[in-house]
Amino acid sequence: MTERIATTAAYAVQGFGFAVVLTSIPGYKDRLGMGDDVVTLVVLGVCVLAGLGSALSGVVAALRGARTVVVGGLLLAAAAVAGIGLAPSWPVFFGAIGLYGLALGAVDAAMNMLGIDVERAHGRSLLASFYAANAAGGVLGALAVSGGALAGLGQPLALPLVALLVAVGAAWLALRLPDGGRPAPGAVAPDAVVRDAQVRDAVVGDAGVRDAPAGPGAVAAPGPVTWVAAGTIALLGAGMLAFPVADSAVSSWSATFLRDVLAASAAAAPLGYAAYQAALIVSRLVGDGLVERLGRVRVVRLGGPRGALGCVAVAASPAWPVAELGLAVTGLGRGVVAPLAFSAVGDRAREAVASGRAGAAGEPAAGVVATVTDRAVARLNVFTYAGAVLGGVLTGVFATAHHLRVGFVVLAVLAAVSAVLASAFRPARVVAAPVSEATPPA
Repeated sequence: MTERIATTAAYAVQGFGFAVVLTSIPGYKDRLGMGDDVVTLVVLGVCVLAGLGSALSGVVAALRGARTVVVGGLLLAAAAVAGIGLAPSWPVFFGAIGLYGLALGAVDAAMNMLGIDVERAHGRSLLASFYAANAAGGVLGALAVSGGALAGLGQPLALPLVALLVAVGAAWLALRLPDGGRPAPGAVAPDAVVRDAQVRDAVVGDAGVRDAPAGPGAVAAPGPVTWVAAGTIALLGAGMLAFPVADSAVSSWSATFLRDVLAASAAAAPLGYAAYQAALIVSRLVGDGLVERLGRVRVVRLGGPRGALGCVAVAASPAWPVAELGLAVTGLGRGVVAPLAFSAVGDRAREAVASGRAGAAGEPAAGVVATVTDRAVARLNVFTYAGAVLGGVLTGVFATAHHLRVGFVVLAVLAAVSAVLASAFRPARVVAAPVSEATPPA
């Protein structure tokens, strides 16, 4: 339970810092004299560097563990947030926010690695609840920016204070986050040996396929390949792409849309993002229970229409309160797509190991499921930032042309994509191995 609480806290700390950075965009524009075109370039740069950080996280996690990536990434993010607030000019600001993007991607991927480990240990769906904590942190971050505006705190004071809070959170997490049972290079972790001993009685087969439980008894000893197929990653990535597209647009442009298009005040503008994140929390808090009752595929399939409806409401809103309601509906529809995509890629990793497509010849079985999962998570997480680039730049283009409403209509169309590809989110399919092929317990 302690590991679950610590992992939940990690998601919340990351969400808090992320929300502060993004909902402060109108303040960057005023302080540094940036136009919408410059903001678009900033969002693009952050997303590209976050994708790079996500890709690198798989390598670093294999060497030092996912916990090290999360803690180190949060400390790096804290330094970057302080730099963003204190930046006196564009070049310094660009450097600081670029550093934040690199840390953001690394932390995102490594958190999902740990989240999947904890989910497997509990034997049931949990990632949606972790993402709820991330959204809760986002609400607190948006409210902090709104409160800072009401109190008259300038960014050179407010953002370093936020950075201090993130750094304190990282220090607390360093003592409590799980290590995921990953063995050190050349070593075999005892807990991983126990886990693999528990899962040797299941393999993937072509006949008699059934859904496996989410817990550890779902995979078998490894075979010759060390990754989940690229096509599998791409299909899941395409299925979850609509969420980061919409999320990026809402995160990067909702405050600007409410202030510049609908004449919301400086205090009210960040509340659209808070409404969106609050709805994400609700959808994710109930998401794990819905998965247990309806199945992962149906939950994903039902979310698309709601997300599209919310985006249409934002696009057609005559006043900022209506837009905030639409943002909330968008959050309700899109909230569970990302966590369920990562749960699904964890299942694909278990299937790859079980079918003999994972693990190099001679490689010890201990920890191989975690290793294959980490690589798959790092690659899938790149789609998060591909979608973020698309969402931020797409909406930014419309903002530059003074047609942000049209941008949200486009997002409504994209919101239906995951419903079409919902079958890619299926649970693991395994069958019990014949007795003669199963390795007897030690």
